[in-house]
Amino acid sequence: MTTPQRSLAALLTLGLGLGMAACAHPPESTGTDLSGELTPDAVRAVANRVADWQLAQYDLKTNNFREEERASELPQGWVNATLNIGLMHWAEASGQPEYRTAVKHLSEVNQWQLGPRVYDADDHAMGQVYIDLYRQYGKEHMIENTRDVLTEVVEHPSEVDLAFINDERNRFEADGRVFNDQKCRERWCWADAIFMAPPVFFDLSRLTGDPRYAEFADQEFWETTRYLFNEDEQLYLRDSRYFERHDEAGRLIYWGRGNGWVLAGIARILAQMPEDFAHRENYERLYRSMAARLVELQHPDGNWRSSLLADHEAPAPESSGTGLLVFALAWGLNQGLIEGEPYEDSVALGWQALVNAVQPSGMLGWVQQVGFAPGSATEDDTQLYGVGALLLAASELYSKTER
Repeated sequence: MTTPQRSLAALLTLGLGLGMAACAHPPESTGTDLSGELTPDAVRAVANRVADWQLAQYDLKTNNFREEERASELPQGWVNATLNIGLMHWAEASGQPEYRTAVKHLSEVNQWQLGPRVYDADDHAMGQVYIDLYRQYGKEHMIENTRDVLTEVVEHPSEVDLAFINDERNRFEADGRVFNDQKCRERWCWADAIFMAPPVFFDLSRLTGDPRYAEFADQEFWETTRYLFNEDEQLYLRDSRYFERHDEAGRLIYWGRGNGWVLAGIARILAQMPEDFAHRENYERLYRSMAARLVELQHPDGNWRSSLLADHEAPAPESSGTGLLVFALAWGLNQGLIEGEPYEDSVALGWQALVNAVQPSGMLGWVQQVGFAPGSATEDDTQLYGVGALLLAASELYSKTER
């Protein structure tokens, strides 16, 4: 005899201030049945199980998944933001508003605030969630802090150098955490920032009709790209520390997740950018060139390795970079920016790799932990941003299969 399950919205409403220990969608079967087929039912089964497992770990009282004091785990920061961005996309693509309700409750716990660092891209990422929810509910307080912070950045832009210098740091304490950041992080001096901040600036410009946010983002995006993009490889270095660092084979080091952040970030920028934006063709050209290169670097098992050029020498898969790249490529296919069997096959192979990384419980494994360079992962390593990336990928695949 089965027991009826409450909706996720009801669970979150009842569980605010309690640990949430139940799932919205009970597992549709007992685990190894998940399929990598690109059909609506198969994609939905995978994404729901992963989303439900992750939400079941959440402690709404502390707004944390575990005791964690690192700056990167700030509830308003990029780790949580990536999960919430994925949940929002999945809610809309699959027609399951209970996931949107979950994100709304979590945003209320955050009091609709960005992180404490005014200029740091990692603390801007959550603004995308607040803007999306504002479009749904129309409550001014949802975007007030995001608008104020981004306006401060635009009106008083930092002019620091983009060089990643370890002994030039901004150190302060906020929200019980110690921030000790390289000074260049006042601008987008690392590849990951392209996913975190510019889509929010472009979207706020679209929402408010104020071109300053998009103009600022456009200028800073190309400054970052001129600095970190390697024309020969059609890839981004993670930051200036990697201009001279080489792997054991003497190659420059290109981080898989770092380039996943970039290509997924460009996709998200283009999604917010007006069709007649002055430099749109340049973004599209960059997207296509990176997409073509990254398909070449995909491992035969469907994953992109943590170190892209060492893919055959690094046997372990890595789910977060793979999820970001499957999302970005599927988005490009859906938008008609790329086409053809190589891309279709790459997306299908990458999605199967992600499904293979999902444990029977719904936990996504093989996620490299918070870092800034290639690193190892195991089947028991998971993280919120890995789940967010999988849900972004699922959203694009589901939209495609529903057509």
